[in-house]
Amino acid sequence: RPYTTNTRSYITTRPHITTHPNTPWTTAPTTRGVSVCLRYISDFDRFSYFTLSPSSSSLRLYSDGQGFTLTFNGYNINLYPRIRLWSDSRQNMWTSICFTVDTVKKVAQMFRNSDMSPRKLLPTQYTWSGEPVIDFSDFEGQVTDVQVWDYPLRYKEVLYYTSAGFYGPYQGSVLNWSYISFSIRGGTLLEETFEQQMKLPAGGGKPRRRLRRDKSKEARRQLS
Repeated sequence: RPYTTNTRSYITTRPHITTHPNTPWTTAPTTRGVSVCLRYISDFDRFSYFTLSPSSSSLRLYSDGQGFTLTFNGYNINLYPRIRLWSDSRQNMWTSICFTVDTVKKVAQMFRNSDMSPRKLLPTQYTWSGEPVIDFSDFEGQVTDVQVWDYPLRYKEVLYYTSAGFYGPYQGSVLNWSYISFSIRGGTLLEETFEQQMKLPAGGGKPRRRLRRDKSKEARRQLS
């Protein structure tokens, strides 16, 4: 039985969106790394996805149309998810992406739907501060189901996410799309996902009235 974790999506046009948990961030915990997953729809191949922890250990992800680039501390790490990891991740209209950074092993890896990139050694160790804030100020398109973990995901956990929970449940340990608050500025629209909208009744959600015929009155009219 599939699991569901998200019911909302953003439609954005060069907005400034910041998501953060409902509880305030007070200390910087020691982490084994960081993983971010999200789903998106966009007309563009070259754009910036987001910036994680913009006021502390900033980590930025963007696409050049061919692959992805992670940027931190002045370094750029190019990642190209072209290796098929599994044959069926139940793909739909959304493109699912995840990246993981392992602080202990100093490696990063990128996933897109059923494909993965080679694991790549980082030029220097990236230590995530744990600041649970993610900024989509340069993204143009639709985004949903943003999840952040304070450790590198295992392949099985990535599969759970890219299959939209079909093979198992998933939930970000630091940011969870179902339990986060938003700071929205610019041209931004918050609405239900396509999947949720398809479940709504037609005609603006108002039930249609059915006319009932009174057979007794009809019979009297025929007799008269």
